[in-house]
Amino acid sequence: MGQNQSSKYGEDVELQRTNSAIVRRDLEKEFKQYFNEHGRRGVPIGEIRDEIGRRGLSSSIPQDRFDELLQRADRDSDMFLNFDEFLNMMARASESERSALSKTIGVAIENIVPLRMRQDFLANYTCCPPPLFMLLISIAEIIVFVVYAGELAEKGDPVTATSGVPMYSPLIYKPRRRYEAWRFITYMFIHQGYLHILFNLIFQLLLGLPLEMVHKWWRILVIYLLGVLAGSLAHSVTDPGIALAGASGGCYALIGAHIAAVITNWKEMNYKCWDGNFCRMLLSAPVRLIIFVSLAGADTGMAIYRRYFEEIEHRIGISAHIGGLMAGLLLGVPVLRNINELPWEKTLGWVTLAIYLAGVLVAVLFNGLYKGYPLTDWSPCCP
Repeated sequence: MGQNQSSKYGEDVELQRTNSAIVRRDLEKEFKQYFNEHGRRGVPIGEIRDEIGRRGLSSSIPQDRFDELLQRADRDSDMFLNFDEFLNMMARASESERSALSKTIGVAIENIVPLRMRQDFLANYTCCPPPLFMLLISIAEIIVFVVYAGELAEKGDPVTATSGVPMYSPLIYKPRRRYEAWRFITYMFIHQGYLHILFNLIFQLLLGLPLEMVHKWWRILVIYLLGVLAGSLAHSVTDPGIALAGASGGCYALIGAHIAAVITNWKEMNYKCWDGNFCRMLLSAPVRLIIFVSLAGADTGMAIYRRYFEEIEHRIGISAHIGGLMAGLLLGVPVLRNINELPWEKTLGWVTLAIYLAGVLVAVLFNGLYKGYPLTDWSPCCP
């Protein structure tokens, strides 16, 4: 009997060790990378408390129990939590507490920006996760362009450097068919000639990929698509008699987003930029601002010339440029990553978001109520 009990005890100990190893492996896989970013000392406990305070503590753990676990985990009492201390805290917690802690303290640590990265904007560039959104949307635009170029060639209207628009496409924005709401977004897949799509692709890849490396693809997706929407809405209000094609609304949203990032991360972008490092100087906030404003001004001037002075068969509106630029600027403040957010920047973000939403609401109401639009074409086909 004694031998059986000893064997049972040994099996229980071995099972506990196995479970502990599995838990440690899972925690290392999920959280160790975030602790590594903060260095050997770890994450400031005060910032963990502040971040959890903003997000709310899980109801599965009473506040006093959470404070106890956090205090006992900080074995050297330096008010920092490193990865080993985090593992000990998770080991002391029950299974239900461990699950709740993963959803609270783990998320908090993931969102706390390391001190080095708060000081140096360039330290935030990373390919993890990879910047895929701009690549994928560019590939989709190329595929659509090639398909319609083939169709137009078969119709005897080949695409050239500056002409060739499939006006029959259900994707292009046409005032007569504005009730087909998807056109306010899908017009970005239609381009007017090789130069049109080429310049848009260069713009969005050069501007979008660096943004994705800092702010991640999901934020850039939001700004790009809402910039496209703002572009078509601005066009529908200011130039309702002209069709709209091209991804310029999204491209200009990226320019606006860059300007917003410069405004909210001015100090971080200037970190050590005047210490004789030429590359850092080129990537400093003032230089970035000059480049982006110059890009927007030069390309908008070219678009105005093509719209009002160049003789082409199908004129394409230009208001999408300004609409996209304003969308990127207004949404960039609250949506993009702010490396070291100040109170006034958070307030500014709420203000700019409200302005964007108000502008969209006004444009939507204008589209529904304005009587000066061309007569709506309700036919099932798209001539």
